[in-house]
Amino acid sequence: MAEADRDKTVFTTKKGLYRFIRMPFGLMNAPSTFQRLMNGVLRGLTWVTCLLYLDDIVVFTRGGIERHVIELASVLERLSAAGLTLKLKKCVFATTSMEYLGHELSCDGVRPVERLISAVKDFPRPRDPVEVKRFVHLAGYYRKFIEGFGSIMAPMTRLLRKATDWEWTEEQEFAFERMKAILTTKPLLIYPDFERPFRLVTDASKVGLGACLMQDAGDGWKPIAYASKVNSLAEVNYSITELECLAVVWSVKLFRPCLYGRVFTIVTDHSALRWLMTRPSPAGRLHRWSLTLQEYEFDIAYRPGSTNVVADALSRAPAAVLAAVGRKTRASEQRTVVDSSMTAPMREVDSVRTVPRETIGDVEQNTNPMAAAATDKNGKEAAREATS
Repeated sequence: MAEADRDKTVFTTKKGLYRFIRMPFGLMNAPSTFQRLMNGVLRGLTWVTCLLYLDDIVVFTRGGIERHVIELASVLERLSAAGLTLKLKKCVFATTSMEYLGHELSCDGVRPVERLISAVKDFPRPRDPVEVKRFVHLAGYYRKFIEGFGSIMAPMTRLLRKATDWEWTEEQEFAFERMKAILTTKPLLIYPDFERPFRLVTDASKVGLGACLMQDAGDGWKPIAYASKVNSLAEVNYSITELECLAVVWSVKLFRPCLYGRVFTIVTDHSALRWLMTRPSPAGRLHRWSLTLQEYEFDIAYRPGSTNVVADALSRAPAAVLAAVGRKTRASEQRTVVDSSMTAPMREVDSVRTVPRETIGDVEQNTNPMAAAATDKNGKEAAREATS
């Protein structure tokens, strides 16, 4: 720590005043200062041969052990030149799987680590809103692994609203146990491959929104990440068409790092969205959302709700209905349904290609002839669906 800054860290004890001469944990700017140092030390190597978060470093190699030794040596040389040291007992070398930032990394993908899953599994039944909040935050760390997290947890999060009386019912009990059961299975997410196309499955209901970013891993479409949220009090009053459109806008923004600048496919079970994305002059919030989506290039593929099981599971809250059916039966059925839905066929004939619009002077032109044709042919039919 710089001599001029040491007096800023003075603290009082019974034996007098003390100050730090090295940067300690707990200072407000300590993480950003340390991260800036590490970024400078490993500049040019991050995202090429290593990943870096504060003092957690992963050196990865897409080759044999000889190549790995060379890349590891380059990282160690940088650290040594900067005067930084490593604690040997905290290091793992030449491994095919490891724990990193609460996740288990392997060549297959990413899973939750066992010790944090055990913390969720052994969590006692909440007795007040404070304990509910603790459980929601603990389980929420792995929400990207859980299909329909927001909808599953909706009965519990309702207890956290202001002016809500505490009442732990069968609905909350089912959501609590269901979340434990899902995490116990250690769900797997694959790594994104930016050379392959992405598929974004979305759905919406009066309960919440859901999305799943997927990719063809060679043996079928596999999830990269799940996302879900509970609708606000204002969003509950939206029409189903507005909710479905909101699900698309919300999920596209959420997965922007993967989707921006690439052609991807949006899968929906709401056929009116094919028309809404190409409507000449939408009104209100639909107009604002369409402007947001114009910077992305995507196809809209319609899949009927009867086959779009992944999307339905993302947004609909099953707790109230499924509690009466039984936990064990539902758990087995859910695994079977999700596995089969990954390869369910889509009606590609009903897809619409949406591309950014180009403005020439005061005249706005849609550069996609398919979109224009879809608007001409399906405008009246889609309008009836949107208003029904």
